[in-house]
Amino acid sequence: VMFDKTLYCRPCLQRLLSRRSTRTFTSTPARRKHGIYHNRAISSAVPTFQPTSSAALDALLSTFRTNIFLPAQLLSLQRNLIYKHKNHRLLTNTEEPATVKLGSEVHQLHPLHHLKDEPNTRKSLAEVLRLCKEGRDWVNVIPFLEGLKKSGRVVKGWQFGKIVRKMSEAGCQGVVMEMLRQVEKTGCTLGDVGVCREVMWGAVSRAVQKERSEEGVKEAARLVEAVWDMLSEERHVERKTRGTMEGDPKMRADVVGCLLWGRAVKSTISSEGKDEDGKVRRAVEMLLAVWKNAELGIEEEGWYDANEKLMMWTPAWQGMRMARKVVGENTPLGRELESTLTVDLEPLLKKAKEVVSRHVSEEGSRRGLLMFEELSKIPPSST
Repeated sequence: VMFDKTLYCRPCLQRLLSRRSTRTFTSTPARRKHGIYHNRAISSAVPTFQPTSSAALDALLSTFRTNIFLPAQLLSLQRNLIYKHKNHRLLTNTEEPATVKLGSEVHQLHPLHHLKDEPNTRKSLAEVLRLCKEGRDWVNVIPFLEGLKKSGRVVKGWQFGKIVRKMSEAGCQGVVMEMLRQVEKTGCTLGDVGVCREVMWGAVSRAVQKERSEEGVKEAARLVEAVWDMLSEERHVERKTRGTMEGDPKMRADVVGCLLWGRAVKSTISSEGKDEDGKVRRAVEMLLAVWKNAELGIEEEGWYDANEKLMMWTPAWQGMRMARKVVGENTPLGRELESTLTVDLEPLLKKAKEVVSRHVSEEGSRRGLLMFEELSKIPPSST
């Protein structure tokens, strides 16, 4: 007799299990009979992970897959089997293991307890990020996020921002881009301005990671352009939020500043400072159009806000310095750009740099100061 005991009511299952001659197979019944519950097809596969460089990371991902991701894919009756104590003895029969087929994979069901067996999402995500060291580790974050989303586990915007930052610091901007391409599965969207900023900063920092080589600078410029293109996709920025400060990062001057940096540095390196396709000029016009939205205030107490302002505005500052030569310093657009640069932006960056430098010996991240110092070394830049 072939049957999937995870689809039978408890009394019928007990009667069937009393016949020791039966074997357990996984199947999806085509109709409902007495004692058999079928309310949806079971076809969604449980996210899978590749081996990592850390045994602890492998164990944590496996725990989530078994205790969180798998139960979330089950039918209600199957979840009752694994969570209700009175049913647990039905799952501990080694002669008749309870199995279920999800996608092409057969899973054996085991008793679970909500409080004891389900890891905390926030703490576990932080641990995953701590344990990821190599590229093959970071690749597993994508199915991990997919599993969390399918399981109804909420990942907040600031957590996505941290994921992007850690990936970028590890030189895994390619994984970041793939995570964004799979936004429907991962939930990581550029519509969150904090996430968008981290993605842009990570793209720009690729030039520094490649020791400011021509190849590295061009790669960074390509990444910036690719992120900008994604911002036009409705799955990242909904139509109803376009043109708003809250929902459209293209309205943020610092985000447009990153685009300007990418286009200006590419033009400077590849086209000898010529704007052959007009993209640098368009980026300058877009930046000046949204400059009224620029966040130029700075808190003098502490260094955190000043550090963030250096992160936000260093790419724009460097991009504006290069772009003024590309568009022509004596043209109306060039003069407006020069005024915005010298009157608004440079005083802000000077002040922010002073504040952060005073706290450089304190513990904590001063990546804004590092970005300012490193991007300043990327030639050519006018003074």
